[in-house]
Amino acid sequence: MNAIYRPKGQYLWDFWLYREQDDYHLFYLQADASLTPRQRHRRSSIGHAVSRDLCNWTEKDCALQAADEPAQWDSVSLWTGCTIKKDGRYYMFYTARCQEDVADDGYIGHTQRIGLALSDDLLSWEKYVANPVLTADYRYYESVTEAHNKHEGWRDPFVVKDETSEWYYAFFTARDRQRSDPKARGCIGRARSKDLFHWETLPPAASPGLFTDMEVPSLHWHQGKWYMLFAVKEEWYSEAYRQAIAPELPQTGVLYLTAESLDGEFTLAEPHPVLSGTERRQYTGRIIAAPNGEFVFLSWNAGVDEGAPDSSAAYSLGAAMVVSHQDGRLRLTKKYGAEK
Repeated sequence: MNAIYRPKGQYLWDFWLYREQDDYHLFYLQADASLTPRQRHRRSSIGHAVSRDLCNWTEKDCALQAADEPAQWDSVSLWTGCTIKKDGRYYMFYTARCQEDVADDGYIGHTQRIGLALSDDLLSWEKYVANPVLTADYRYYESVTEAHNKHEGWRDPFVVKDETSEWYYAFFTARDRQRSDPKARGCIGRARSKDLFHWETLPPAASPGLFTDMEVPSLHWHQGKWYMLFAVKEEWYSEAYRQAIAPELPQTGVLYLTAESLDGEFTLAEPHPVLSGTERRQYTGRIIAAPNGEFVFLSWNAGVDEGAPDSSAAYSLGAAMVVSHQDGRLRLTKKYGAEK
């Protein structure tokens, strides 16, 4: 594993990218490295770094932190989100939980919600006063009482604009309550908005009935097709899917779906569409155009909490990999910047 960036004294994990002219802005989850890998999830804030080449990063001040008041909706920790620009302002969507949501087993923050912060310069962010802007809609999605682990999954928003209809679509990690098996309800939820503040929740964009969770969705457009990346762990595969892909093995890493439009159904691109599997020891990822025009994939180096061996590179940003689209399939071909 190659580590190209880690904030000083911090873990780094789930992240997202926003490009503004020649600058790439990296927003990422961070937590003090004195914590255990498991503890980091309850102490995370959103860090920020900037690069012009996707290889050398300059750390900036913390972008956003959890609220101090226990009753606030985002008082536990901040989780994965995205950044988008509209009418000259920047909108950061992020996931959070509340200290007053306590499960029967004592777990704090059992219900996930999605909120919004705004900025004029990508450096200073102000939380929206009417947060959260997206909460679980029980017509389509599982509630905390229905969940097998008593945690309400509603996180990791990725927002993109449909230039034809001018709708903004949000895609996020959720669970489909229509599925009978509570451990195979993992889906990609969908909602839409015209103004980024008020959202209409829609049925799932993808609900294959194969995974417990489908985390951190992100979208990539190429030659008339949408590719949706998502992350899974090998223990989240359903028994039926394990049998269907045999002799291939379940993977911990990044898989992908495809669709022709943002309002269409996203389906598995092939029987087992693995972009980055267990052997790479990375988790979640994004595709973005590099300065030279190539599409590259970035991911973070997993650690013991994700089942990877302990390593000095764990919980850091990994080196970018060039992406191939041959025959409509995504493949990682070489390290970005390496000679052919």
